[in-house]
Amino acid sequence: MTTNNPLKHIETKNVFLFCFSLFFYLNINGQTQTSNATRVHIDWDVCQYHPAPATGKTTINVPDYILEKTARGGNCSTFFVSYTGFTPEAEAAFQFAVDIWSNLIESSVPIRVSAEFGPLDDGVLGGAGPAGFVTNIPGFPADVAFAAALGEHLLGEDSDGPFGTTNDINATFSSTANFYFGTDGNTPSSQVDFVSVVLHELGHGLGMLGFGRTDNSDNPTQGILRNVGFISAWDQFIENGSPTAITDFTDPSAELLSEITGNNLFSNGLIATAQNGGTKPSTYAPSTYSQGSSYSHWDEGTYPPGNANSLMTPSIGPGEAIHDPGLVTLGFMEDMGWNVCGGTLSVSNFNLNTIKVSPNPFKSSITIQLDANSNDDDLNVSITDMNGRQILNINKSTNDGKLTISNLGQLENALYFVKITNTNTGFNTTKKLVKN
Repeated sequence: MTTNNPLKHIETKNVFLFCFSLFFYLNINGQTQTSNATRVHIDWDVCQYHPAPATGKTTINVPDYILEKTARGGNCSTFFVSYTGFTPEAEAAFQFAVDIWSNLIESSVPIRVSAEFGPLDDGVLGGAGPAGFVTNIPGFPADVAFAAALGEHLLGEDSDGPFGTTNDINATFSSTANFYFGTDGNTPSSQVDFVSVVLHELGHGLGMLGFGRTDNSDNPTQGILRNVGFISAWDQFIENGSPTAITDFTDPSAELLSEITGNNLFSNGLIATAQNGGTKPSTYAPSTYSQGSSYSHWDEGTYPPGNANSLMTPSIGPGEAIHDPGLVTLGFMEDMGWNVCGGTLSVSNFNLNTIKVSPNPFKSSITIQLDANSNDDDLNVSITDMNGRQILNINKSTNDGKLTISNLGQLENALYFVKITNTNTGFNTTKKLVKN
């Protein structure tokens, strides 16, 4: 379980990441108590890290708002970690990374992690990923498989019942690698920062991964997306520069291979895009397919060492410490369905506390409430679904600081995003809403 040790500041390094392709088999554990949601288990190859040339020491510190939350005590989510083979210093560093995530994402359902520490192949630092996926979640497409922890968050209960104890994330790390186990971020230029490696891999375990791959890693002829008929939460938000959704291409096909290796893929997640200054975040799609690195990361060239959003890129090297997932990653976590403590937009100094949208979840109408001291304003309100399709776009004035939008009962039960723009000032913010 997470501890309340105070989090400190850190520094950065560079190690190449190889997260091998995922292979699935279905094993239905049963259904949840409140829906037909199904647990889908995975046979997956561990993501493997191999040291890369050092690029110099860089530091991405633990955010101040995380330090403040830790000082107040309590977490936004609870992680239960089962440690096997860890030394005290390795366990402390792993727990430090867990505590960062537990103060960033919200979940009423405990997140269970199995963590092992032991000898691995030469040059392999370790890896982690979902211990299973959840499908058939009410309000979401039936062909989308959500990482177990995310799926259970969306369900509001364990996928194996109210007293379930099944692991959500499996993690394995090398006991012989040249790790730096300090939590201060002062990582020596000759060592790999263990906290950063754990943070990255837990990010994959929480759902930051796609199913895009090739038919043959050495001599590919076709790209493949769906695995046993499913796409991942990540896949829903990937498109090329045209823009055409990755899910619109024939699967499998040579055309899909060209997309996966075309250096032209982006995330169209609304909140991730807002956190990226209005530009769709670029994903890693090099011309030579790299098994375990291609497709499921942010682009290394766009977010190089020292960049605030570099944690979930495919490389990390000696001397580099990254103890903050970055607002682009946190924004994408919200796009996928996670709740982020306080919301990523409020973290980046958007004054979200002055705008409330209720009820949430809603059934047929929503009310937008501005700051109590605000004058009546002219607003543009845009509602978009998870696939980026605009459902509603209206211009309307508030009355006593309020604006009600009705006739939404015809919308499907699902996750939506409402973007509110003050047409006089240009100020805008995006809120996540659920209809049920």
